[in-house]
Amino acid sequence: MSLLGIKVKLGFFPSTNKIEKQHDTLTQDYQDFIAYSQSEELERFEYLNKYLNSPEFEEKENDPNTDREEIEALKKEFAGLQKSAQLTKYFKDKANEAKFAAIKAWNLEFEDQFAENKLDTNNWLTRYYWGDKLLNESYSLMGDQHYITDGKNISVSGSVLSIETRNEKANGLTWNPLMGFVSRDFSYTSGIINTGKSFRHKYGKVEAKVKIPKGNAYHAFWLAGEKMLPQINIFKYVNGKFYLGNYWGDIADPNGISNDITALPGAFTGKSFIFSLEWTSSHLIWSINGVTFKVAQRGIPSEPMYIAFGSGMSNEARPLTQPVKLEVDWVRFYSKA
Repeated sequence: MSLLGIKVKLGFFPSTNKIEKQHDTLTQDYQDFIAYSQSEELERFEYLNKYLNSPEFEEKENDPNTDREEIEALKKEFAGLQKSAQLTKYFKDKANEAKFAAIKAWNLEFEDQFAENKLDTNNWLTRYYWGDKLLNESYSLMGDQHYITDGKNISVSGSVLSIETRNEKANGLTWNPLMGFVSRDFSYTSGIINTGKSFRHKYGKVEAKVKIPKGNAYHAFWLAGEKMLPQINIFKYVNGKFYLGNYWGDIADPNGISNDITALPGAFTGKSFIFSLEWTSSHLIWSINGVTFKVAQRGIPSEPMYIAFGSGMSNEARPLTQPVKLEVDWVRFYSKA
C-alpha cells in the first residue's frame, strides 16, 4: 500500500467537513470585517474617539459655560460603543488581519451552491458545448456506451447536484470522426453539465466538493476550451483509479497529442472530498482537501476555459447493475487578486 493509502486508511488525511467549516467561517469573518469597516457605528466610534481625546474637547469640557448634559451624553455614547461586540471583534480581527491572507489572495469569479431545487440553466448546459452550438441537441462520444440525455439524468436536491448513470436503453447521436454525427443505440444513459456558454476564465483556481460513488461508471471534473485540446482533468475516475492531468497538442495529428497524467488509488470514493486545481501561466497544481498530489509545468493552457462535470460508461467498463450518482455540493472559480 502506498503512503497515501496508509494515511487515508489511518484517518490522517484532512477532514472534508473541517476544511469546509474553516473556509466558510473565515470567509464569513472576512465579509463581516469588510462590512463593519464601512459601517456607521465604526465611523461614529472613530469620530468620538478622536474628538473626546482632542484639545478641543478638553477645553470645552473645562469650560464652565458648556452644557454638562451634552458632555455626559457624548461620553456615555462612547462608552456604549466600546462595549459593542461587533466593534470588539473588528479590532481583534484587525490586529490579526494576516489570517485573511488566503481569502484576500483570490477573487471569486463563479460559484454555484445548487441552493435551488433545480439546475440553474443560466449557468449550465446539459449537453456538450459543441452539441449545443452546432446541433442544438445532445450527442455522445464514439467510445461511450451511454447517451447523454440533455438533463434527464441530472437532479438537484438538498443543495446537491447529482449526475446519474443508469442501465437503460436509448437512441441518440454519437460523434464519429470519420462519419460525423450518426444515430445509434445505447445501453446506458447519463449526463453532463458545463459552463461553455456562461462562464470561461483564463488562469485561477477551481474547486468543488464532490462525492464519487463506487461502481463501474466513470466520473470526471475538467476544464475545456474552444477546441477538444487543451483539456485539464481535475480528476477522471475510471476502473478504480483517479487520473489527474492535462492534454495538449494537435488532435488532427496521430502523434501530435501529449499528456501528463498521474494515477491515484481509488481511496477517494464513497465520501465527499474537495478537489482543487490552481492554474497559472507557468504551472498546474492539483490538490485534494488541501493536500497537493501533482504539479505540472508542461502543456499549460493559455486560453479561457470552462468548467465541466460528467459521468458515463466507457467501452472498457464492466456492466453496470444499478444506477450510480456523481454528487456535487458546490463549485467555485477564483482569479488571483
